[in-house]
Amino acid sequence: MSERAIGVVLSDVDGTQMIHGQRLPTPAVQAAAHGLRANGIPLLEVTGRSHALLRKLVVPLDLRDNLCTLDGGATVAHADSGEVVWSRWLSAERARAAVMGIGRFCTNIHFDMDSRSRDPQEVLQAVEENRVLADGAPSVFAIFGVEKGNQIIEALGQLPGIRHTPIMAYENSEELGCIQVVEADVDKHYGIVQMLRYAGLAGMRPLVIGDGRNDLPLFAAAGADGVKVAMDNANTPEELKDLADWVAPSVENDGFAVTMDRYELLVP
Repeated sequence: MSERAIGVVLSDVDGTQMIHGQRLPTPAVQAAAHGLRANGIPLLEVTGRSHALLRKLVVPLDLRDNLCTLDGGATVAHADSGEVVWSRWLSAERARAAVMGIGRFCTNIHFDMDSRSRDPQEVLQAVEENRVLADGAPSVFAIFGVEKGNQIIEALGQLPGIRHTPIMAYENSEELGCIQVVEADVDKHYGIVQMLRYAGLAGMRPLVIGDGRNDLPLFAAAGADGVKVAMDNANTPEELKDLADWVAPSVENDGFAVTMDRYELLVP
């Protein structure tokens, strides 16, 4: 592995910087993020979240004018303002097809903050009546009982032009799974390539850190000489750990902060 200095940190959010169900990262993680800024190392978030869900982290993690990759790789935006600099969103046709194809299996299916708070049947009705999704959507996010997983995968397999994440545990639940649907050529790696280009950081040696199957594309973005770190969470898949250069302590044990210290990224 190259000994070039790490020039940028690319981090997943949920399960990596934040404990599922918590509103903010722990003080140790917040301190580590501020330490990266003080040491001149950009911290770029790479997440399935929308900007509406990420913006509360701007001050705690000192993201300020940093770019971030959102919506599973479909959007690159300024972390503070939410201004979009690049996007590859689901067309209206594909977003509607995804919702109608799997909505009946879900306990929640959403594509924006309004649909996130609504019953799936209300969302399905709004789509059927063409009251929503006229302009497409960054992604479609579905939550469902794990027993519905095969039906979800089968239904999505019949839809052209889309890609979806593997089924993941929803907030570490043993009863609920989740999946995110995007355009066929979109994943976290794809979004990262665009983000680094717009940020002027292409070619910098990255440290990437994540905890889920949807972070396999994040690991791919590390390239040949980047550093790949997997969280040692209860639900972190073995395939991610096997690809990692190091397995960090769990999110409950501040693995993100421990990683930044281990790789000496907080010391000028």
